[in-house]
Amino acid sequence: MTDVRDYGFYWGTSSAALTNQTHLNSSANGAATFSSPIASLEASTAYYYQAYVQVLEGGQLKEYKGSVKSFSTAASAGQGGYRPYLSGYEIPAIALKAGTTYGSGSEKSGCGYKWYNHETSNANQMVATHTYQYNGKVYRNYTCLVDKTRKAPLWSAFVMHQTAYPDNGVGRTGSWTDDPAVPSGWQQSGVDQPYSRGHFVASNYRQANGDANKATFYHTNQAPQYQTSFNDGVWNSLENAVKSNAPTGRDTLYVVVGVLYETSQTSSGVPIPSHFYKLLMKCSFGTDGTMTAAKGVAYLFTNEAHSGDKYTDAKFRTTIDAIEERSGFDFFANIPPDLQNAAEQQSAALW
Repeated sequence: MTDVRDYGFYWGTSSAALTNQTHLNSSANGAATFSSPIASLEASTAYYYQAYVQVLEGGQLKEYKGSVKSFSTAASAGQGGYRPYLSGYEIPAIALKAGTTYGSGSEKSGCGYKWYNHETSNANQMVATHTYQYNGKVYRNYTCLVDKTRKAPLWSAFVMHQTAYPDNGVGRTGSWTDDPAVPSGWQQSGVDQPYSRGHFVASNYRQANGDANKATFYHTNQAPQYQTSFNDGVWNSLENAVKSNAPTGRDTLYVVVGVLYETSQTSSGVPIPSHFYKLLMKCSFGTDGTMTAAKGVAYLFTNEAHSGDKYTDAKFRTTIDAIEERSGFDFFANIPPDLQNAAEQQSAALW
């Protein structure tokens, strides 16, 4: 029997440059037919794709390719139409403004790749997504919901995977700056002590290249967070644990970081979150790309010093359902309902 090692598709916007690759399996026994969805495509654009299979023959790895084929995406539409980068499994349900499409522009890093924004049904809230290129492929960095009245994001949704988002040790390449996808008047540059800028997507989560890291220093990726024994304590420990436990292979960790405003505290006129939360959903996929399992947990912290505490303390763990009830958001809305519902009731640690 032929030893199939990998199969999938090469694809891109030029038949001569299929720079994106979708792997369906790295250790398959073979498949007569296969398919794969491709999300976050541009509207009104021609795409080209080519199927491939890699097999081990006579001790050598050989690749066989099919013919190049093409399809075109539909034009942008209003509510319910084309919405780039809102189909990720971890993206919460969003009530978008009827009759609008989306905006886009160039990232500040000069990488040539785009940000996207969407107006919502709430005139004081806007969704922003940031992208970058790495090894010839475009990656979604993160998606956030920004609130004008809070001058901060309410949540940020992103993916952790050691292969897709590798650590190449680029360090902190950015400095805090306004997000080009969101009006400057909706953003704040910082607050007074004892608070500091608390990252939603940690700088060390995006180390593939400088472009990926710079977007973690947009003002829409932070909110005022108590510094001593919180930002530099249990929160930092949880950030590091998430990074070190990011999956490989066909498992993926989906993350939502957010804040609650259950008090009216301010600092220099800037609203201070009462709580920070981190929601984790670890999902497994079959050889055909279908999600087969999901496990979830939520971490919730009051925005104050937690001296002597550890993020692993049971008092910080809760269910995603509990955070949904307090925040009003429907998280992980694109995960199959049966898997989503069960995972959102869990509170056991994932590692």
